[in-house]
Amino acid sequence: MDGTKSREALAQFLDYLADKGLMAKATAQARKAAASSVLGILDENEAKDVTVLDLDSVISRFGNLHGKRYTPQSLSTYKSRVKSALEDFSSYLGNPLAFRPGVQPRERSKSKPSKESTRASNASAGEARPEAPRPPPTPMASSNIVPIPLRADLVVYIQGLPFDLSLSEAKKIGAVVAAMAHVE
Repeated sequence: MDGTKSREALAQFLDYLADKGLMAKATAQARKAAASSVLGILDENEAKDVTVLDLDSVISRFGNLHGKRYTPQSLSTYKSRVKSALEDFSSYLGNPLAFRPGVQPRERSKSKPSKESTRASNASAGEARPEAPRPPPTPMASSNIVPIPLRADLVVYIQGLPFDLSLSEAKKIGAVVAAMAHVE
């Protein structure tokens, strides 16, 4: 990514999210396709900084130009995808180290019972099995991603470091990394 806020930089950013596993490839590709179509109507001047666009106006123009090809539902979906892409892009540009993609997990289908309802029905039938205790989830807000340039062509990213990392914890992580080194 070249650090600009252009239409092309947005496309590179979405590729980056997919390539690094920060977002499902299908999601990133769907957002990129929508952004490419919708933002494709912009002239070069407008496309230089996509973070300041009035998306409602751009979607309206897109609908006026290409409305016969899209249903109102499709236009709404495109708008949602482009909006999400632009929000993530702006967030990343504002603070790359604290960036977290704004991807909402899908809700379960109503046709399949949830684990909780299955457990409850099994428990009521006298078939309850004790589950192994699970560790509490680590809050995402307490971690960050740290880029470490190792060579001219290689940057390593360490994710999940707590902001309150102690020296002894850092030494422990360093020992694990040192154990992975190839000794010549």
